[in-house]
Amino acid sequence: MPTPVPCLGVCNTAWRRAEHRRITENISHDIPVAWGEPVHCPACVDRARRHLTELPELLVAVSLEPLYGQRGVPTATTHSAPTVTTPWPGQAARLLTDHIAGGLAEIAADVRRLRHLGQHPVREPGVREGEWIGRTVRLLLAHLEWLLQEHPLAAESHDPVRSGRDVIPSGNPAAQIAAWHRSATRFTRRDKAPETKRFAPCKRCGGPWLAESRDLRLVDDQPYIECQDPDCRALLTHAEYRRYVKELAAQHTTALGPGGHLDATPDESAA
Repeated sequence: MPTPVPCLGVCNTAWRRAEHRRITENISHDIPVAWGEPVHCPACVDRARRHLTELPELLVAVSLEPLYGQRGVPTATTHSAPTVTTPWPGQAARLLTDHIAGGLAEIAADVRRLRHLGQHPVREPGVREGEWIGRTVRLLLAHLEWLLQEHPLAAESHDPVRSGRDVIPSGNPAAQIAAWHRSATRFTRRDKAPETKRFAPCKRCGGPWLAESRDLRLVDDQPYIECQDPDCRALLTHAEYRRYVKELAAQHTTALGPGGHLDATPDESAA
């Protein structure tokens, strides 16, 4: 029976960070690890499935940006040629769509080649782009378990590799799907939080820097609550944070004097 390995997905980002601090700084932690089955855990497979399913609609929203979005700020100057430096309306949307659609086509080609599904043109003549993207996504969804568990690059780290000044993205299909979904949601401004939550002071350092992490997520896709102080970086689950707030409330109640004021003395209450 093969030895289980930690899942490579975002579910273990907090665990990997804590493990790095345990090894380098001897700081213990109790963050649980999610195991791969055999490479990615079920939560990461479900997340990739959701991201893939949402991509066609997101790409439609990206394509509508030239009509309903805001055009980027021109970069031309009085000494440069506008045709060279000024982005034409819809250029950013077109480039992003080509990037994501091209990546989907490359992975689909891997599926057909490595799973012996026969030759198939990358883009059938006369097929509209939206229909072609939909077909490609359906193919990938049908083979998603294989992509995340058995693809030759499925065991590659999700983190990009730096080579000098260049940053080489991961070839892991799960990492690529997540990156495409993230790019599309940011482009369409769907990644903005509807409201800012206020949190209690950090349990470890006492500072007012607790916030929901946008990168570290639990297995059930809930975010960790993370201290943004670089010297602290404490992590709490939502359940741990609720218990912590109850402890603070109990301490506050105990500290109230007879007059209902914090640390009130009998003389102060009588006054």
